[in-house]
Amino acid sequence: MDDSSIINAFKHMKLPLMIVGSDGTIVHCNSGTDRLFGYDHGELIGRPAFVVLPVSSVKELNAFIKAPATDATIKNMVGRKQSGNSVRLAIHLTAWTEAKIGLQHALVLRDVTDDIEIDLSLKEKLKLANRAIATTGVGVFKYSIPQNLVNGSAAWRALMDLDEDEKIDTQKAWYERVHPDDKEEMAAKIVACTEDISMSGCVYEFRLRSKIGSTWNWRRTDLAVTNRDEEGKAISFLGATVDITEQKEAARILRMNAEQFKSIFENSPVAKAMANADHIIIRVNRAFCALFDYSEDTILGTKLNDHSLAEDRHVGVTELDNLQSGKISTYEVEKRYIRANGAVMWALLSVGIADKVDDLPNHFILQITDITERQRMDEFRGKFVSTVSHELRTPLTSVLCALSLLSSMESEPLSREAQRLLYIAQENGNRLHALVDDILDFEKSSANQMRFTLSRQQIIVLVEDAIFANMVFAEEFGVRFQLKCTDRSLTASVDPMRFQQVIGNLLTNATKFADKGSTVDVLVESEIGAVRVSISNDGEGIPDGFHSEIFKPFAQAVNRKTDARSGSGLGLNITKQILDQTGGTIGYDSAKDGRTTFWFTVPAKDPD
Repeated sequence: MDDSSIINAFKHMKLPLMIVGSDGTIVHCNSGTDRLFGYDHGELIGRPAFVVLPVSSVKELNAFIKAPATDATIKNMVGRKQSGNSVRLAIHLTAWTEAKIGLQHALVLRDVTDDIEIDLSLKEKLKLANRAIATTGVGVFKYSIPQNLVNGSAAWRALMDLDEDEKIDTQKAWYERVHPDDKEEMAAKIVACTEDISMSGCVYEFRLRSKIGSTWNWRRTDLAVTNRDEEGKAISFLGATVDITEQKEAARILRMNAEQFKSIFENSPVAKAMANADHIIIRVNRAFCALFDYSEDTILGTKLNDHSLAEDRHVGVTELDNLQSGKISTYEVEKRYIRANGAVMWALLSVGIADKVDDLPNHFILQITDITERQRMDEFRGKFVSTVSHELRTPLTSVLCALSLLSSMESEPLSREAQRLLYIAQENGNRLHALVDDILDFEKSSANQMRFTLSRQQIIVLVEDAIFANMVFAEEFGVRFQLKCTDRSLTASVDPMRFQQVIGNLLTNATKFADKGSTVDVLVESEIGAVRVSISNDGEGIPDGFHSEIFKPFAQAVNRKTDARSGSGLGLNITKQILDQTGGTIGYDSAKDGRTTFWFTVPAKDPD
């Protein structure tokens, strides 16, 4: 081969080509090479090859060819353009020797910059895809039936609890740990996919025992047929496995909760029902049917309001509107219903939202309690209180007035025995009168019917009047009062008569529970927006088990000092209700050493 024949051949080739002579210079290149490196036509000829290639000599270039071969392929060589920018090249290199000019090299060049970028991009995308798959916990595997061989990704091996580099029979290693109850169904689905040409795949779930221990974890596999033989039988599958243990556990808990709810609903002794968004009853329990004396079929499909007394059908309408609008979460109302036999029943209706759809109530849960007997007792109590007021307090007042008049007579002195009996009668009458007043006050306050006349008063004056009124009582117990006031000008909005009732109750209680010979301390001080009155004594203190009962009606703590003088057990409850209804507050502090302080506040602002 001579130079002229090679050059003539190169002229007809479109690929970038060049010849490097024995001294390392470029002896020929075509226009494709010029364009590749950014040179004018013919500008490269006579220049050293290392101007555009990263080689320093012919020997280095020839080293790419391994004897006895005469050519080689260089996959990734970085060339240099005239602008200084790099270009990635794939080069086919051929060597031969001419007798006159020595070793020659022909280079066929191809710009692979774009190819490499695409390859790198694909690799990066593949890496990201693998990372995404690993993040989602999906394990991918290929299953070959003829070889009974499973090849899985690292994520799949982790899901199967297999070591990544462990050399074992993969199919056998995980299949042996599948729960016996799940193997048959799983095998049947795989066989069906294998035999039935119309099936493209299947899904199966199974429990897998951990390799160490006896924990069972749930897995789900989506299997797709990738290849079938000439007879149509599947011979290879591609599968994706995920961990569904948490979903299974959540479903189990949900199912258990649903069963518990059903059991509680059905077996509850309280009448319960469920209504849909249109308030139609769709479910009732046995207690509900028994309460109304209807069969379940008769009640289902009706509205609860259909069974209420006509005069009471408006009761609860406003509350239901507030419930549906989200202003309240539950409500209770008392109304009358009609039983199957026509009897009228008073009931406490409790309504709540069972579930929502698009943030709107979808089902309501209803609970009904028969309070007919309670209403009857309330009516009886009202009549009793009225009787006490008219038939007992009025004559009792007359008797006490007569006893007081009799004890003050000096013209006809009574004997000592008669005076003693008269004193006992007066004391018992006063106690009975106080008890009647407590009962009437309790009834009024419980019904919010106690009336108040509020006005601005100088608090220290009212406190001093109360202390003076209770001094004789305190002397009977060997106790004295000590008053301290930081500012005598303090005023507050109170009903003077009810204020005396409040502080009188607290002073008598402190006196009864105080140690004999001790002092009951009374402190009047200013608070933000209020005046605070504190009454403290030293005694046995409040029993630990009585703290939660102290303000409840008829509650009395057992005390060796006061058993003989126990009251109605209504005083503190009435005191609290008076303060609550006039804008005040009440509380107490009881120390381990027996020091007890009851305090209350009254508002300093002008009365409404």
